[in-house]
Amino acid sequence: MEITDFLTADFLASFTGTLIAVELIVFITKDFPLIKKIPTKIYTLILAIAHLSIERVATGCVWNNVECYYRLFINALVVVLILCGGYDTVMLKFKGLKNINEKKESKFISEGIISKSIYKEENNSEDIKDK
Repeated sequence: MEITDFLTADFLASFTGTLIAVELIVFITKDFPLIKKIPTKIYTLILAIAHLSIERVATGCVWNNVECYYRLFINALVVVLILCGGYDTVMLKFKGLKNINEKKESKFISEGIISKSIYKEENNSEDIKDK
């Protein structure tokens, strides 16, 4: 492999290659006047679908059924999830739920509705914060 040939068709058809190619295209073209008006997630989804379609045709995998279109769309959504910070958004939602539960625990304990020992026994929790 030559140094000028590190983005091969096989690499671009892989998951990592798709991420790099779509991110590179978004990064380069997002400041164009017409493209600036399109939300980044939608623009990234369009590019991911286009990239995956081109790679399927280029590698000789031409589809003609609903399952292949569905998989192509789901794969494009995974690319958008990773490239547009979807993982961080999902994780923040889970952390938010954890914080809500911790606040409820503290409220129940501070109001005397339940004692720490009962709460620990019911939830098998050893890390209840002291108030």
